[in-house]
Amino acid sequence: MVLKNLLAVLLVVFLVGCATAPQKLNVAPVLALDTLKGVVTPIELVISDNRQNGEILGYRNAKEQAEIGFTGSVAKSLGERIQAALIYQGIDMTKGPQPFTRLEIQLHKLNYFTPDETWVSSIEMTAEILLVVNRGDATIKKRFKANRKQDVVTAPNKEFNEKFMNTILSELLNKALNDNEIVNFLK
Repeated sequence: MVLKNLLAVLLVVFLVGCATAPQKLNVAPVLALDTLKGVVTPIELVISDNRQNGEILGYRNAKEQAEIGFTGSVAKSLGERIQAALIYQGIDMTKGPQPFTRLEIQLHKLNYFTPDETWVSSIEMTAEILLVVNRGDATIKKRFKANRKQDVVTAPNKEFNEKFMNTILSELLNKALNDNEIVNFLK
């Protein structure tokens, strides 16, 4: 009887240990915006998170258990990183005698999911932004998308998911902000 109870307790402890826990990820894409050197018009940066639920990236399994969220506002984190990268390139972000060029980045998708209901063997992420640049009466709009898929052995830990998310955001933002048409319009 004691052995039976001990086995039951061990089984419960084992199952609790296997449960996936929620995660909070830090949004910190790495930006390389060398193509923007030489932009002389001050830029007003506007970031908006237009996703249906801006608090959640996704879930750690297909059963929608163990939510993956963010340590802070996605729009604020992206804005801080992008502004720092623009300033690093010598771009003026303060209003002067010249009117601002308005650079708006709208986040429309940032989703994390796993297609497997019983066991997490792969994860996928999609991201989509709309870039809108206004200067005087001229406007340019351009949509950018990125997708990533990774095979995994178990549900990834926080560090893996954070790196995975920041990699896709880095690729997406670098592609958008170094796009020839966008760069030429800003210059």
